[in-house]
Amino acid sequence: MDFQIWWAFAFVLGLTGIQSITRITIAMLEKKKSAPPLALEQIAEKVERISQAVEATAIEVERIGEAQRFLTRVLSEKTGGQIGSGADKA
Repeated sequence: MDFQIWWAFAFVLGLTGIQSITRITIAMLEKKKSAPPLALEQIAEKVERISQAVEATAIEVERIGEAQRFLTRVLSEKTGGQIGSGADKA
């Protein structure tokens, strides 16, 4: 009989290797499928926080502008409208 045992051993070892590679590939594909929704949710949360920060900054800038307009009006009424003309310099 010319059949040698190492052929059977090589066959079993080859099948085991193919099965391992297949399992690893399937696990990687499943991981890739489940990763993007999580990443998209994280990106959406970050965008929402950035949006809230921009809105808060816009409100504060508007308050600063209102304060400047108020102070300009008060000072112009106090000095008779001569702010910035250099008339109050001696």
